[in-house]
Amino acid sequence: MKLIASQLDLLLHHARALLDQLDLASKDEYLAAASAAIRDLRAASVSLWNLAFISFRPVVILLGILGRYLVVVLRVVAKHSVAHGWIAAREGYFQLQIATIWFVNFQRDLSSTAKCAELGALAIVVTLWLLRRHVRKNRYAERAAAWYREKKRRALRKYQNFVGRIAKTSSLLALVLPHLFYTVLVVGTKRIVPSVVTYLANRTYLCSIISFWHPLYLTYSVLRRSSHHLKYYKEDEVSQKNGEGTASRAMTPSILKAKSQQEIEMEGLRVEAVDLLKYWVVYAIILAVVRTGKLLPFVGHVLNVTTDDALAAPPRRFFGRKSPGFYSKLRLPGKVVEEITLVFFVWLRFMPGTITVSELKSSSNRSVAKSPGSRDLDKHRPVDILFGKLSPSVLSAMKSSAFLTKRAVGDSGNDGFLSAAIQHLKSALDIFVLMKLMSKSTQEWLITTIIESSALAPAMTTLLMPSYFTNFGVIYVSLVVPAGYSIISCNAIRNSGPKLETMMPKIDDGSRYLQFWVVHAAVSLLLQFLASLLSWIPLSTHATWFLWAYVQLEYSTRKIYSWFESEIGKKSLDENIVVRSTTRILAALPSNVGTSVNLDASNEVSTSDSLKSTAA
Repeated sequence: MKLIASQLDLLLHHARALLDQLDLASKDEYLAAASAAIRDLRAASVSLWNLAFISFRPVVILLGILGRYLVVVLRVVAKHSVAHGWIAAREGYFQLQIATIWFVNFQRDLSSTAKCAELGALAIVVTLWLLRRHVRKNRYAERAAAWYREKKRRALRKYQNFVGRIAKTSSLLALVLPHLFYTVLVVGTKRIVPSVVTYLANRTYLCSIISFWHPLYLTYSVLRRSSHHLKYYKEDEVSQKNGEGTASRAMTPSILKAKSQQEIEMEGLRVEAVDLLKYWVVYAIILAVVRTGKLLPFVGHVLNVTTDDALAAPPRRFFGRKSPGFYSKLRLPGKVVEEITLVFFVWLRFMPGTITVSELKSSSNRSVAKSPGSRDLDKHRPVDILFGKLSPSVLSAMKSSAFLTKRAVGDSGNDGFLSAAIQHLKSALDIFVLMKLMSKSTQEWLITTIIESSALAPAMTTLLMPSYFTNFGVIYVSLVVPAGYSIISCNAIRNSGPKLETMMPKIDDGSRYLQFWVVHAAVSLLLQFLASLLSWIPLSTHATWFLWAYVQLEYSTRKIYSWFESEIGKKSLDENIVVRSTTRILAALPSNVGTSVNLDASNEVSTSDSLKSTAA
C-alpha cells in the first residue's frame, strides 16, 4: 500500500509540473479576451453592413424606379387588354349568334335529300376517323409493310434460286431471263388492258417523272448528303498542308469510330454516284442520238412522229386527199412512241439484273475491299449493259481532245501541238505570277478553262456555219462532251479503293459532273420554255452553243450550282430571286387601278355638286 501511495504522489507531482509548463490563462484573462472578440465582431458586422448598403443602394433605387414604371405599363396593358378582350368576346358572341341563326335557317331550307347527303358525309368522316384510329391502334400499316417486305424477300430468294438453277445449264439464258419476263409482262399488259398503258403514257407525267425528275431528285439528294463530307475532306486537306490535319494528331478511339462511320457512308454514296453517272451518260447519249437523227434529212423525216390530227386530216376540196409518201408510212403515231418511251425507261430504271442492286449493296462489306469477282455482279442491269456498250463510242468520238486535261499537265507520252502550246502558255503565265501581275488562282483558272475548252474543238467549226449545222455542235457540246467526262469520272470512282484517301478525290471530281447534270436540267428547261421566242432571234443557235460551252466549265458549273442550291435553301419563298424578280416585273407593269379610282372619285364629286345645285 505504501508503494501504491508513493506512486500516486509521484503522478500528481508530474501532473502539477505539466500544468505549470502549459501556462494556462486565468479565468479573468479568458473573459477579457472573449468580450474584446465580441466587440470586434460586432464592429466588423456593422462595417460590412455599411459597405453592402453603400454598394447596393443605387441598384435597389434603380430597380425600384424600373419596377414603378413596369407596374404602370402592366396596369395600362392589362386595362386595355381586358377592355379589348371584353369587346372581342362580345363581338365573337354576336358573330356566333348570327352564324348559328344563319346555319339553322339554311338547314331548314334544305331538302330532305340534301339533309340525308350531309348526314351521310358526316357519318363517312366519323367512320374514317374511327377506322384510322383503329388502324393506328392495332398497327395494321406496320404489319402490312412487314408482310410485304417478307413476301418480297421470299420472292427474290425464289427468283435467285430459279436463276441459279438455270445458270448451271446456260449462263446466257440466266442473263436474258429477266428481260424475257419483262417483255412477257409488257405484252400481256398491252393485250389485256391496252387502255391503261395508253393512259399512263399519254395522259400522265409518269414517263417524265421516271426518266427525268426522279433521277434529278436522286442526284440532288446525293450531292446534299455528300457535301459536308467533301467539305470536311477539303478542310482537312488544307490543314494537313499546314501540319494540323488528322494525320498529325493521335488516332483516338472516337476519331477511329468517326472515320469508320464516314467510310461506310461514303461507300454508299459512291455506289449511288456511280449509278447516277451511268444513268445520265446513257440518257445523254440516247438524247444526242435522237436529236441528231431528227436533224438528218431522211432519218429525221421518219423520226418526227405523227399526231392523230394529222392522220385524221380532212381531204382537200379540189385535189382530194393527199396520199402519204413512203417516209410518212414509216412514221409511228405519237401515242405509240410515248408508250415505247415509257416501257423503255421503266426497263432502264427499274429492271433488276441477275443480282439486284439492293442485294449488292447489302451484301458488300464497306469496310473491306470487294473481291474481284464481286465487281462483276452489277454488270447485268439495263443501265450497265447500255453504259458498257455506248461509253466506248463516246470516248472514241472525243479521244483526240477529251483527255487533254491529263496530258497537258506533263505526261511523257504526249507531244501534241496543243499540249505544247498550253505548256508554253503556262510558263508565260508563271512569269506574270512571279511579277505579281496575276494571282495563282487566276492562272490556274485560265489554264483549266483553256484545257476544258479544247474538248470543244471539233464543234467550233460549226460556229462558222448556218444554224442547221450549228445544231450539231450544240448537241456535241451539251451532251457528248459532258457524257465523255462523266464516263471518265465514273470509271475513276469505280476503280478507287475503299480508303477515304483514295476515294474522296474521285468523288469530289465526280460531284462536279453530278452538279453539271442538275444545271443541265435547269438550263434545258429554260431553253425549252424560251424555244418559241428564240426561234425568231437571229443567231440564237450560236448563242446557245456559247451558253453550253460556258456551262460545262468546272468553274461555271460549281458557281451556278452553288447559286441554285442557295436559292433552294431559302427559308421563305419571298426571299427567292425568281419570286422577287417576278414581283418587281409585275409591279413595274402599267396598271389602271389608280386611274379608275381617281375617275370614280371625280364622278362622285361632280354628282354631289350637281345635287347641291339642283337643291338650291
